Amino acid sequence: MSDITIVTAYFDIGRGNWNNSERGNNKYINYFKFWARIKNNLIVYTTKEFANEILSIRKDFGLEEKTKVIIVDDYRAFDRDLYNRIEKVMNNDISKTFHKDIKRPESWNVDYNYVVMLKWYCIEDVISKKYINNNSIIAWLDFGFNHGGKDGLINEEDFNFLWEYNFSNKIHLFTHQKIDVNIPIFEIVRNMDVYIRGNIMVAYVDLWRDFILLAKESMLSLLRCGLCDDDQTIELMAYYERPELFEIHDVDTWYDGLKLFGGEHFIERKKEYKKNKKYKLYKKKAKAYKFNGSYKKAIRYYIKYYKEKYLHFN
Repeated sequence: MSDITIVTAYFDIGRGNWNNSERGNNKYINYFKFWARIKNNLIVYTTKEFANEILSIRKDFGLEEKTKVIIVDDYRAFDRDLYNRIEKVMNNDISKTFHKDIKRPESWNVDYNYVVMLKWYCIEDVISKKYINNNSIIAWLDFGFNHGGKDGLINEEDFNFLWEYNFSNKIHLFTHQKIDVNIPIFEIVRNMDVYIRGNIMVAYVDLWRDFILLAKESMLSLLRCGLCDDDQTIELMAYYERPELFEIHDVDTWYDGLKLFGGEHFIERKKEYKKNKKYKLYKKKAKAYKFNGSYKKAIRYYIKYYKEKYLHFN
């Protein structure tokens, strides 16, 4: 079983000052602390402002020797040309209002869409500087993975383990909803749908090289069309381009990519019953098929929508 090295990053993009956002820097540091006792080798990219605190957290868990903190003076320096391209597109009001909900950061925040792209740049740096050996597995985990237990894993002590799993030689992605290849990317961008969860990605080093190129080209393709979106759409576009490189896992929660693949001991919060809202997905698919001229499929999904919303619950 190959070693799993975890890579993550944290950069201050002013979240604490956003309207309706409660996720400031201290909140994210606490999110990280929740899972930071995991015993794998960990590489963290961040600015000088947070470096000592991050290392101190790992040191408190006796994991200083398994931790490498890379200080980044200016995160925009990873790829200034990409930043400028994103800025140009997102400053266009037509592009901004193309999104269904212009309050969400992927609609208006240049730094947000740029920083979530840095997942691939950080891993590219790890590989090029040979911080790991070539037969290793790299797992990207978001710095705020599991949001400090709010997403369902309630016992931080459960992270006190060495994460191991016999992953196949594919790029492993984990879904938020089942992928429908009939829905075009522009429709996904407009409706702001999420198909792949961006908080965890796993692959061997060689496949990360392919994934990095696919991700960069996917973002450039969007920008050339005058559109921009976050990492989750970029992952989907990369999968569309080279599906044979990927293994897609249909999961139920944001933490299942870890829990079901080596973290089976995790304790989950008892799930409350939530009303099924599958009908919303049916309506969305019906509209997409209608737009594409696939009227028979559109009718089929409108019927499913009607049955699910008006007959199933009432």
